[in-house]
Amino acid sequence: MPTISQSLITRHLGRTPRIHALAACVPPTTRVFVDIGTNHGILPIAIIRARRARSCIAIDLSPAAIAETTRRLQRCRCADRVALRLGDGLLAITATEAHTIDVVCIAGLGQQTIQDILARGLSRLPQQPLRLVLNPIGNHLALRAFLTEQGFLLTHDATVEERHRHYPILVAERAS
Repeated sequence: MPTISQSLITRHLGRTPRIHALAACVPPTTRVFVDIGTNHGILPIAIIRARRARSCIAIDLSPAAIAETTRRLQRCRCADRVALRLGDGLLAITATEAHTIDVVCIAGLGQQTIQDILARGLSRLPQQPLRLVLNPIGNHLALRAFLTEQGFLLTHDATVEERHRHYPILVAERAS
């Protein structure tokens, strides 16, 4: 039985300015949304609840984060629409899934880590339209250059304030 604080957390999930801003970058026509570095699965749950994607894949390197996400998905009744993966970024995606992915989000990691994840895994995704929603921590100038080199066009650049901190949100698109 969830405690009172767990119930409140579950009920208000995704109502922070940063999570709301990230979710708003996901078109409601998205087939599969991928959240790399999902941590506790808050963003995929917010995406499913807002009906912005048919399904989600939540990936993290931490077994503890995957275990917590599993519990949270069950409490929120979203487990049937969010697949969990313990793995390294896009390398955890199967070849079959790669053809259905419309949006990939990497939030709350440093720009070099985001760049490394993309450098290792973008080749696994077919050359089809793809949206990247990125929320780098710290400087992100090198990430912008990397996206251009990889054939992405920056289509949205915003800053969201939450708890007296400023969070950049970059949206980049790759055409087919």
